[in-house]
Amino acid sequence: MTTVRFSVLGPLTAVQDGTPVPVTVGKLRVLLATLLLRPNEVVPADLLAERLWGRRAPVNPRKVLRTYVVRLRQTLDLRDVIVTMPDGYLVRLRTDQLDLLRFRALLHEAGQAGDPLTERRLLHEALALWRGPVGAGVASETLQQIDVPPLAELHVHTLERRIELDAGLGEHASLVAELQALTTEHPFRERLWAQLMTALYRTGRQAEALETYRTVFRLLQDELGIAPNAELRRLHQAMLAQSPVVARDDLSDPPPPVPPRQLPAGVPAFVGRADELTALTAGRDAATVMGDAAATGVAAITGAAAVTGDAAVTVSVIDGMPGVGKTALAVRAAHLLAPHHPGGQLFLNLRAHSQDDPPLDPADALDRLLRALGLPGEHVPERLDDRAGLYRSLLAERRVLVVLDDAASEAQVRPLLPGGGGCHVLITSRRRLSGLDVTHALSLDPLPAADAITLFARTAGAGRVAGSPRHLLAAVVEHCGRLPLAIRVTAARLRSHPTWRLTHLLDRLGDPRQPLRAGQRSVTAALDLSYRNLDEPQRQAYRLLGLNPAADHAVGAAAALMDAHPVRTERLLEQLLDAHLIEEPAPGHYRFHHLVRAHATQAAATVNASERRAALARLLAHHARLASEGTQADGAIGFRRT
Repeated sequence: MTTVRFSVLGPLTAVQDGTPVPVTVGKLRVLLATLLLRPNEVVPADLLAERLWGRRAPVNPRKVLRTYVVRLRQTLDLRDVIVTMPDGYLVRLRTDQLDLLRFRALLHEAGQAGDPLTERRLLHEALALWRGPVGAGVASETLQQIDVPPLAELHVHTLERRIELDAGLGEHASLVAELQALTTEHPFRERLWAQLMTALYRTGRQAEALETYRTVFRLLQDELGIAPNAELRRLHQAMLAQSPVVARDDLSDPPPPVPPRQLPAGVPAFVGRADELTALTAGRDAATVMGDAAATGVAAITGAAAVTGDAAVTVSVIDGMPGVGKTALAVRAAHLLAPHHPGGQLFLNLRAHSQDDPPLDPADALDRLLRALGLPGEHVPERLDDRAGLYRSLLAERRVLVVLDDAASEAQVRPLLPGGGGCHVLITSRRRLSGLDVTHALSLDPLPAADAITLFARTAGAGRVAGSPRHLLAAVVEHCGRLPLAIRVTAARLRSHPTWRLTHLLDRLGDPRQPLRAGQRSVTAALDLSYRNLDEPQRQAYRLLGLNPAADHAVGAAAALMDAHPVRTERLLEQLLDAHLIEEPAPGHYRFHHLVRAHATQAAATVNASERRAALARLLAHHARLASEGTQADGAIGFRRT
C-alpha cells in the first residue's frame, strides 16, 4: 500500500514510499498547503478559493477547484487521502504522515510530562521537525498572512519554553549564540532578550548582559516609543545589584500550570430546558478519531473533538430577551461539559449590558484570557492580532471550555474563538449573532407554564406555596411573562414577606407602580440596559411603538407612528427583533412581550407632547384609510402586512 508523508514546517514537501514527489504547479502547492495546515478537518471550498486566487477568482471557482483536486489526487495518488465533503475537502492523515500533526502531538505529550527532563526532551524533538518558515515557497498572499503567523507564534513560544528548560539545567554557554540569533530574528520578543541577558550573566559576561539591556532599551524606544517590560526592568535592576537570584541556576521542576476553573456556581433552582441542554452538550463523549467523524459528516453537529488537537472548535450561541435565562442555561451546560475539558474552563463576562462598565474590548478580553491560561502579564503582546494568535496557539493542544457571557456583537467575539483543538465555546447574547459561523444557535423563549410554576415554587420555598391553587400560581407566572428573572424576583419578594399571600402578591403585580425588583435584581434595570445599547433611531422607534395602544404592530402602523417609509420601518423593526425587544409572531407582524411592552410604555412617556400628538394622528389616519378601503385595521384579529 502506498504511503505518502508530508512536511509543511518549512518548504512544502511530499514523499511517497521514501521517494520525493515534486509538486511544482503553483496552484496545486497552494491547494495542498491549505489542506495540510488543517489536517483531518473539513476545509470549506470558499476558503480554498480565497487561498488560491484571493480577490481574483475565476468565473466558476468551485469548478476550477474540483479540477485542481483531481490533478492533485493524480499527482500524489491521494484518492483515499483527499476526501470530498458536502461543503469542501478533507485531507485524512495519521500523525506519522504529517510533521505538523507530529509537532502538535509532541507538544501535547510535553505538556503532560511529569518532569522537566522529559518535557525538555520532547520539546527538542518537536522543534527538530522545523526546517524553516511554514509554507515557504507557497505563493499565496492570504495563506502567508492568515495561516502562517499563528504557527510561527507557536514555534517561537515553544522555543522560549525549551530555552527556559535548558537554562534550568545550567546550559547557559550553549544558549548564548542561539539567543543572539533569535533576538536578531525576533527583535521585539522581550522574553528572548531576558533569556539572553540571563545566559550572558550566568556565564560571567556581566558587562555584555548589561550592554544587551541598553541595546534592547534603545531599540524599543527608537522603533516603538516604549520602555522595556517589567520583567526586563526587574532583571536589569537585579543584575546591577548583583542579586544572587540572577546568578543561580533554577534546577527545580517548574510548578505545573494549574488549569483554570472559572465557572461560576450554577443557579440553585434550575428548572427545565432539557431539550436545550441536550443540544448544547450533545457529542461530549463522541469518538476522538476525526477521520471517521469527518467522513460521516457528524463532527460539525455533534461537537466531537480530538484530544490531539486536530478537531474543529464547537461554538454554541444562546440568544434571547433580557431575563430569559441565557446565562443560567450556559452555566448549567458548562458544568455538564466541564469533565470533558481537562484543559480548563474559562468564563468571561463581556459586559454588553453592564450597569457600570462599558463592553469589554476584545484586546482587554484576550489579556484576561491569556493571563487565566497562565501567561505572565509581561508576556502578553500589545497588538490585538498578536494576542489572538497567541491565544489560539495556547489552546491548540488543550481541550478547554470557554464561556463568553453577554456578548455585544460578532466583532467582539470573533477574536476570542479558539482555532480548534477540541475546544468548546458557549456564548450568550441579547442579540442574534447571525454573522458568526456556529455549531448550535439557540433562541430562548420564556419557560413553559409548568416549568415556570415549578421555578416559582422552588424559589419561594415549598412552605410558602404549599396548598396554593394552581390557577393562582399560573396567574403569578403569567404576570411575570414566564421569564426566569421576573419569576425569581417575584418569588424572592414573596419569600421575604411571610405575611403575604398569593392574592396580595397578584394585586401588587397588577400595580404598575410596583416594579419587579428584589435586592439588586430588577427586570426594569435589565430592559433599561438593552434600551441604552440601542442607537438613537432604534430608541426612537422603540419609544414610538410604546405609544401604540394595540398589542400588535404591523409594518404599516409602525411606519405611520415613525413617519418613515415601510422599508426603513421594517429595517428598524428587524433590528429591534435582533435585540430581542420585540417578537415576530407572523411575517411582517410584530409585538412586545408584555413586560417589554410595559417598559416601552414608560419610555414613550418621554416623547414630547407635540411629537406624541403627531405620531398618534398619523396612526389614526392610517387606520382610517384602512377602514375606508374596507381592510382590517392593524392590531385587530389576524395579521395583515400593510
